[in-house]
Amino acid sequence: MKRINLLVGAMALTAFGFVSCSDDDSDGNDVKFSGTYDLVEVNTQNATDFNDDGTKNVNQLKESNCYNDGKIILNDDGSLKYVITKILVDASDGTSGCATAYEAAGKWEAQSTNGNNTTIEAAFTNQNGASQTITLIKRGDNLTYTDDTILSTYPDRNADGEAINTRGSITYVFEK
Repeated sequence: MKRINLLVGAMALTAFGFVSCSDDDSDGNDVKFSGTYDLVEVNTQNATDFNDDGTKNVNQLKESNCYNDGKIILNDDGSLKYVITKILVDASDGTSGCATAYEAAGKWEAQSTNGNNTTIEAAFTNQNGASQTITLIKRGDNLTYTDDTILSTYPDRNADGEAINTRGSITYVFEK
């Protein structure tokens, strides 16, 4: 009888060991966030013909090369580098030019997942020295950020062809 109890006890411990060592850390939905995401679209609320070629586009990358070097780099340790590129408009004389790219350093953290979308909070110091937090949405290999505040503006042209800032939302799309 002692032998049977010993055998049953040994089998129970073995079974417990298999259960406790199973790989239950993954639910099959592992998402890799880290990597370099290049700016591939700068979509404005309304189409513009900023380059005066006669064709209006919502994606401002088709209107200017000023955005070409934009990117977000998310590192495994939670740090980030955000290369901010944009068009500068001098509304006083209707001229424009590419701003010098600004490299912002900061931190990022995944916040929540809803279906195929994951929300990421990214905090950094902007070119004015102020702390800024943006919300990125990750879907597949894309990150999107929508700037849709009362102060949001994008470059446009007036009826005389002068550069102006127009109020409206801008959605930035980055691709890994």
